[in-house]
Amino acid sequence: MESKKSRFKLLCGMLLALWVAPEFAYAQAVLAGGSPSAEGAGPAQSGSSTSGSSASDSSVVSLEEIVITAQRRKENLQSVPVTVTALAAQPLAAAGVSGTADLANVVSGLTMPQSQGTPQPHIRGVGNTAIGTGIENSVALYVDGVYHGSASFSALSFNNIAQIEVEKGPQGTLYGRNATGGLMQVTTQDPRPGFSGSATLGYENYNTTTQDLYLAGGSNIVAGDFAFQSSQQGTGWGRNLYNGQDVNKETLDLSARSKWIITPGEDTNIKVIFDYGKNNSSIGSLGNYRNGANSFYPKGLTPTSTFDVYTNQQPYRFKQGGGASVQLTQDLGFASLQDTVAYRQDSVNGGFDVDLGPNPNLAIITSTADSQFTEELQLLSQRSSSWKWVAGVFFYHAINANDPGTTNFGATSVNPTTKVTSVSNYASEGTVSTAGYGQVTKEVLRNTDLTLGVRFTGETRDISGYSTRVTTLPTPIAPTTVPSASQKTNTPTWRIALDHKFSDTIMAYISDSRGFKSGGYNLSNGNAAYAPEKLDAYEIGLKTEFYDHRVTLNSSAFYYDYKNIQVSRFVNGAALIYNGAAATAFGMDIDVTAALSKQLILRAGVELIRDYFDSFPNADFFLTCPSGPTGVCSLSAAGKALPQTSAASGTINLDYLMPLPNNAGLNFDLNAAINSGYYFAPNNEDHQSGYGLLNGSIRWFSAGNRYEARLWAKNLTNEIYYFSVNQSPGSTAASFAAPRTFGITLGMKF
Repeated sequence: MESKKSRFKLLCGMLLALWVAPEFAYAQAVLAGGSPSAEGAGPAQSGSSTSGSSASDSSVVSLEEIVITAQRRKENLQSVPVTVTALAAQPLAAAGVSGTADLANVVSGLTMPQSQGTPQPHIRGVGNTAIGTGIENSVALYVDGVYHGSASFSALSFNNIAQIEVEKGPQGTLYGRNATGGLMQVTTQDPRPGFSGSATLGYENYNTTTQDLYLAGGSNIVAGDFAFQSSQQGTGWGRNLYNGQDVNKETLDLSARSKWIITPGEDTNIKVIFDYGKNNSSIGSLGNYRNGANSFYPKGLTPTSTFDVYTNQQPYRFKQGGGASVQLTQDLGFASLQDTVAYRQDSVNGGFDVDLGPNPNLAIITSTADSQFTEELQLLSQRSSSWKWVAGVFFYHAINANDPGTTNFGATSVNPTTKVTSVSNYASEGTVSTAGYGQVTKEVLRNTDLTLGVRFTGETRDISGYSTRVTTLPTPIAPTTVPSASQKTNTPTWRIALDHKFSDTIMAYISDSRGFKSGGYNLSNGNAAYAPEKLDAYEIGLKTEFYDHRVTLNSSAFYYDYKNIQVSRFVNGAALIYNGAAATAFGMDIDVTAALSKQLILRAGVELIRDYFDSFPNADFFLTCPSGPTGVCSLSAAGKALPQTSAASGTINLDYLMPLPNNAGLNFDLNAAINSGYYFAPNNEDHQSGYGLLNGSIRWFSAGNRYEARLWAKNLTNEIYYFSVNQSPGSTAASFAAPRTFGITLGMKF
């Protein structure tokens, strides 16, 4: 009862703030000399000098319209009652964002830790900290309308990005499962009629070369494109002192995409997309945390560089995969129908040293195979309809398999009785998820819209498998069959939002939404089950524009009630998931974009958050165990901070355009990201201190952007910080983010 009373008080307080905050913002704008525009609800779509793609000296200074699809339809960012950061191709390139792994540089409140090349995005403290077969992220990834379930293949690189948008908070109603923390949507360019293209070549430190190619052409009926990007790093950031080989090196990163748009009639549109990627890398190589002596790692072995390791098993990781999708859009008159069918598959092979030292104690060789089939059918109301609604069904079928995962034991780790030298785990997890959803928005009072949405997801997960053991005894050990198991869940999620337009340029909203992340099985360790997690989010927001569309200032405050949280533990090098009990988080986001002059644009964001576990009685502890820091014990983590959650984070980007004679120009871009630091595990025993990253570029371009040359640098101050820290009995593994990198790219358009 007390919980319900508290929730009621919270909602009442947020509702009061909904009506008070806009008037305060309006007064601020007037006192500051601003004049909220009455020209329309959206910012100007033309005459902007802020894009940095032209050296023309326009007399009109305004921000271009940003169109997003957070509610499954194309809408102006400023009119959507959701906290969204959205950036088009030019601002992304200026900030050095070439794929999903760089997004933390431009989105406050987003951290992108990686474990062995697999991104683990966290938004407002919500995210996954384990990698493994069948483990999906808590922040969903959609590329051109297709859900990507494989976490290991979510580090995407593109050379034809049109826009990336990040929705903060649970998106469980319209985007479903595994969008507890939020959503990342990547949209690539559509091919245009005629013939066009671009090509770039680049060279970076660490003997890295890059090549990008984009070609597009066709007619108004059929148009297609081909996008290709590749990079080769010749020298690693560090060495394996055991054998002298390079580590933390991306030997090859290659991706290719082709999109075809077929328009057989005025009311019909078909998109067919193919993509393929390959990556050979040891980026994120695990080393001994802080070089401390442990049960496996001898004293006195101190690598000469931060990025060095000293392991008898050479770290490696080889990934390849791809997919195809077909999207049909048909105007039915009363509504628009959209059907998206997609198939994807990928495989990952890798090896790493569990004991982190030069002695052959424990090593893991992984081989995983993932496949997924999705179909999503939607009906969307016409844009002119007074009832704005969307209804849909979503089907997801995936198979994730260890094929196999093998643990090798060195002489000192072999069981003296069984003489087992290696164990191979063959296991498969199948997932079938079906969901139906709907959302409707209607004006209920003048300038006040009510949004109601609901989704119902039914999901079944089942496992099967067996394990084999190699022994030095004369009699071989027979394979062991793992008992089959199955779990079924039926989960409702919802969204309720009320928004009010106080003027054409001031909109406020309040919302209540739920998201959930699927449960599953730990295939790498006895197939232990873990339960779904759920998140109830309450949010108020304010979206404003000042100075005739030259400034947008968007802010939101949120409160999270987080239950059954999925957290990670590490056993013999394998990442496993188990459930915490409950946590609370609350905070605020502020994002501002300003056209300070005809040539200078500012983008900035900040997030403040307070988070803690309300209850977690069985958390893993290592350094503070009563018996001493030699093993693991279960203690309460109540009051501890959530993993990978920064109390404060911010980003700022300055883009200055200097016109040159003959319609040429120079772009000067400076990007900074700051982070107050975070803990790596619920026990809060290991901590990443606060840090700041500085990135910059200078770009020259000729008239019409036909030719360009760009000097760039990332992490200019050479800030050294951890990608991940994984605690386990006997040893703690760590990997580092990239050091300072810099280079030059030369490009042309045709």
